[in-house]
Parts: sequence; C-alpha cells; structure tokens
Amino acid sequence: MSENFMLSTAVQDVFVILMLALTLVVMARNLRAISYVGVSRQLGLIAAGMAIWGGFHLVHLLFLLMGPLWLGDAQLLQVSGVMQTWVRWACESLATILFLLGVVQLTWRFGRLMQALEESRSAYENEHNARTSLESELKTAATTQRTSSLQESEFLLGLSHELRTPLNGIIGLGSLLGNTKLDPAQRKLLGTLEESAQTMLARVAAVIDLSRLRTEKVEIRQQVFSPAELVKSVEALFLPTASKKGITLSSQATEAASAQVIGDFRLTKQLLSTLASIAIKYSSAGTVGIIVDLEPAVNDVAWVEFTCRATELRFPADTINQVRAEMGSLRGDGGIGLAICLQLASVMDGTLDLDSTAEAGTVVTVRLPVRCEV
Repeated sequence: MSENFMLSTAVQDVFVILMLALTLVVMARNLRAISYVGVSRQLGLIAAGMAIWGGFHLVHLLFLLMGPLWLGDAQLLQVSGVMQTWVRWACESLATILFLLGVVQLTWRFGRLMQALEESRSAYENEHNARTSLESELKTAATTQRTSSLQESEFLLGLSHELRTPLNGIIGLGSLLGNTKLDPAQRKLLGTLEESAQTMLARVAAVIDLSRLRTEKVEIRQQVFSPAELVKSVEALFLPTASKKGITLSSQATEAASAQVIGDFRLTKQLLSTLASIAIKYSSAGTVGIIVDLEPAVNDVAWVEFTCRATELRFPADTINQVRAEMGSLRGDGGIGLAICLQLASVMDGTLDLDSTAEAGTVVTVRLPVRCEV
C-alpha cells in the first residue's frame, strides 16, 4: 500500500468524520425544536445512518494510522482489502438504508406540516374575513343608530318648540281669564287648567333640554363662581315651592366650598335646579337638603361635590337601573329629569351617582371638575 494512497484515504476519512460530527452536534443542540416539530424519529434514522457511516471512516482512519505499527505489509494489505470491500459495503448499505428511510419519512412529515400550515392559513383568512365583515356591520349599525338617535332628538326638539308656543298662549289666556268675574267652581277649574298647563310646559322644556344635550348642541362657558353661593341661590329659588308643600329645604356648604372656582355656572345651576325640582316635586313630606364640598386641587384641577338628599323620596329600582345603564331614555317618575342631570354631568366631564333606599331615602351625588381661581 503506497504512502500517497494512505495519505489521501486518511484525509478523506478525516473530512467525512468532521462533517458528520458537525452535523450530529447541530442536531443534538436543536433537540427541543426537533421534538416540538415532531420529526425526532425521522432525524434519528438519518443520524443513525450517519453514525454508522462515520464510524466506518473512524475505524478505517485508526487502521491507517495504527496498522503499520502492528501488522506487516502482507497482513496490512489483506486487512485493508477486506475493509475496503465487504465491510465498507455492509456499513454503507446499512447507513444508506437508514438514511433513505429517514429522508422518506421526513419528506412525508414535511408534507403533513405544509398541509397543516395551509389549513391554518386558510382558517386564519376565514376568521379575519369574518371579523372584518362583523366589524363593518357593527360600524354600520352604530352609524345608523347614531343617525336615528340624532334624527329623533332633532324631531323632539322641533316638536317641543312647536308645543311650547300654544302652551304659553293657554297659560296667558288662563291668566287673563282669572282677572274676570268667576264663581268659585270656575276659578277652581281655571286653577287646575293653569297648573296642568304649567306642568306640561315644564315637561316640554325638559324634553327640549334632553334633546339639545343628546344632539350635543351645548356650549361650555367657563366663568368664575362660588359653589356655596350657587347652592344658596338654588335654595332661595325653590324655598317657596317647598314651603307650600310642607317640605323643609336646606343647604349647607363647607368652608372650602366658599372659594371661587372656574367652571360652567349656567349648566351647574341647571343641574342643581333640576335635582331640587325633582326632589320637591316627588316628595310629599320630609326634608330636602343640598350639601356642597370642594376637594383640594391637584394639578390645578379640583372636584366640587354636590349631594342632594330627599328623606321621603323613593325611586323604583328599574328607574335607578335605567339611569345607571342607559344615561336616561326614561319616562315618568322623574326619569326625564334624572336623564337631563346625568347628561349635564357627562357634558361637564363629571359623574352622577344615584342611591335610593327605604331607610335613607334618595341620595344623588354629583362630582364636577373645576379649576381654582388664582
């Protein structure tokens, strides 16, 4: 056996051993990913074939390096012939069979993975299309609902304006009729007529306010006012009505509430006036109290809290639930007035909380953000 042949064969063995060893190391370092994909068995067959192939070249390399030290030329040539014939053929045949089995199974597994990937992509596209279609339907429904609500509010606003004019005419004519000579029965009927007209006019005004709030035709006007003085003015406004019904109306302001703040005085007074009107109108006795407090400012923003308590006023549970859930598509039992209050609080970025129990009566808490005057 020539030295050049032995050298070239040894170099070939070393190259094959290094390449196979590198491949097996890469497989070993990615066992977790191989197991996750589910190709452990297929790559195991390929690795076994490569190990047999590499094992033969390793044994052959050792024989080339160590054989001349132990064997003579005749024995060395004989053993080399055996290794290069049937041993090599057996090892390479077995390695090739295992390698091909692994490749075939790996190809089949790859096809299954591609099929599953295609099914997943198709399912994702179908879900995406369904979500897009649903989103478009929801947007269309929301737009239609907003348009319908706006048209309804504008219709109510126009209708309420049309009703207010003849109602004012009825009240005016009733006032003129009251200045004529009437017997007691006629005057009583006239009083009932005027009271009914005033009640209806108040309802029409409430519908106008609610429609205007729902169509967002409300302008926020910032001005300086004192929450304590505002509460006193509301008390003075409704004190005659409360006294006439035998209801005790009172107001209380903390020392902090006497400070000057910047907010919408007009809308705040409308909100408190509506609350006071509801409390007095639907209470037959007891007390109605309004308490105001001003929390310390944080980053130039403070919260003024108005608490209106009516001891003898009870609201049905369904009315309270509607106020909390729907922001006031209500009818009767003070529902429209509460809806207006809730809408006003929302317009001013505030909150309104309603609680009505048999023990404590009805408590309405309104919190509105204001800025402190420097």
